[in-house]
Amino acid sequence: MGKLRFGYLAACLLGIATFANAASYVPPSNATSKINSYRSYSELTSAASGMDIDQYTYNMTTWQIANGGFYKAMADKYKSAYSGGQKSEWRSKDNGDLGTIDNDATIQEMRLLAVRYKETTNSNYKNTFKTNFNKALNFLLTMQRANGGIPQVWPKRGNYSDQITLNDNAMIRAMVLMMDIANSASPFDSDIIDEATRSKMSSALNKAVDFLLKAQIVNNGTPTVWCAQHDTSSMAPVGARAYELASKSGSESAGAVWFLMNWPEQTAEIQKAVKSAIAWYKKTKVTGLYFNKKAGTFEKRDGNVLWYRFYEVNNDNYFFCDRDGASTKTQDFTKISEERRTGYQWAGDYGTALLSAEAPYEQALAMMDDDYEPPPPPPTMCGSDTCKGFIQGEEFLEIVGVKEATNGGFSGDGYANVDNKSGSTVKYGLTAKEAGKYTIYLQFANGKGTRTASLKVGDKTAVEEIVMESTDSWTTWKNISFEVELPEGYSEITFVSTSSEGMANIDYIGWMSDKLFAGNVDTTEGDEPPQAILTSAPQLGSSTYTIQIHDIKGNLVKRFRANTPNALPENLEKGVYITIVKKDGKTLKKNIIRK
Repeated sequence: MGKLRFGYLAACLLGIATFANAASYVPPSNATSKINSYRSYSELTSAASGMDIDQYTYNMTTWQIANGGFYKAMADKYKSAYSGGQKSEWRSKDNGDLGTIDNDATIQEMRLLAVRYKETTNSNYKNTFKTNFNKALNFLLTMQRANGGIPQVWPKRGNYSDQITLNDNAMIRAMVLMMDIANSASPFDSDIIDEATRSKMSSALNKAVDFLLKAQIVNNGTPTVWCAQHDTSSMAPVGARAYELASKSGSESAGAVWFLMNWPEQTAEIQKAVKSAIAWYKKTKVTGLYFNKKAGTFEKRDGNVLWYRFYEVNNDNYFFCDRDGASTKTQDFTKISEERRTGYQWAGDYGTALLSAEAPYEQALAMMDDDYEPPPPPPTMCGSDTCKGFIQGEEFLEIVGVKEATNGGFSGDGYANVDNKSGSTVKYGLTAKEAGKYTIYLQFANGKGTRTASLKVGDKTAVEEIVMESTDSWTTWKNISFEVELPEGYSEITFVSTSSEGMANIDYIGWMSDKLFAGNVDTTEGDEPPQAILTSAPQLGSSTYTIQIHDIKGNLVKRFRANTPNALPENLEKGVYITIVKKDGKTLKKNIIRK
């Protein structure tokens, strides 16, 4: 298994890098985004709202358990300093407080301590934050088992929580933290940790990755996924609570795949683990069914997909279980108690995002070849013809949402992803040479359910309902058309979500009329074509050079085509970057730049 390299940044800045990493693996953006979600510590900052954050963080340190860990769900208690009593609801055999990584405990406290250590100007706080951070770090290193697995609690509690736990992504969140520390990523890029301890964290992280690879459940010689708990010694799948039997987990396994997909050294072993797990999710996908936890029922729902929480270890048969344990195991959901039917998440949309990441992952692996040339984006189509004019979805004027490039298959640089709520909007500008009805083509992707939107021209609703049916995947794009009445001149058109989950992702809007133009343009008659007054970034067309911009850790920031090898995007933030310039599929140069 490949080991994570940490000398890359220093080598680059000294000008002695071989640039092996410049063409190395760059995780797909949706995998990076998923891992970023494991870095949150908002539970703490939300609880601290309205009070001095350093005082809150200092109060938090007084609740730290003697072994360096913290207990879970303590955010509100940190508003006041510890004044006596138990610091944890869990007790060891000798009646001592137990620290845990369950529900992001200890992990989020370490992140807040590192942030406040960097930002505080109070020297007393600063010293305390550093000391307590290192206590928590030693807690993680101490609780890790010799085989690399990380249990839920330390010291031992004497029950299932002593086993290695992927449940609720506990171990994966810990591994993301360990990776950030070992990589000296912000906020761990200060002297809060010495290099000897950072090296220990690097070794611990490599052991944890080894554990994931060895613990992956194999059926008939083929790796599948993981259990929520694995035996601390044998790595075999084991049960937890009475209704949580040893199994293959449709839920917890996703976090392990996301982490391995982000691992920088994509060895054959890592790739096999990721690809095999994705193949398992494809095989076990259930379409047209929805789990209603509140009602405790499975319901037919067009376009919905799900995976069950538990599958047999040795095959892919799903099952449910009641509080009386293995004797109640069944595939008939109605046979378990109402309390369990409504009191547990028995199924969910666990694998859709992973399946959407399959193609970008394969592309990211292909890009490791230094001669890789990205394929051209798909053409903008209006029905069966290439559009005469179009506006890329990401070239909006305003949005209640974000520009995104997570799910592959789009044209241009991305697409518009509005917020998942009714009333979210995205606005575009276009000019009609003559007033009248125009046919607009809309390219969209919708991985779940049917979503709808209305269309406003200015302040007036021009189209009552645009139906965006499920395309089965967020990487599958569909083209539909509708008619809209436009006045002569410039108009701003706004798509308005009328579904509770927002609308579909918009790749582009296009048209076949030669009397319609993108942006605010001058349509005065003359020899020259209409010129844009207000437009988005120009399309470069058949440019000569392909330029990749990576951050100093090797993460791809931007890829674009240009007519000059020295081009840089205007909106590039200040920092140190690696640029790779290619022409005709061959790398011409690789530079380190500061902006």
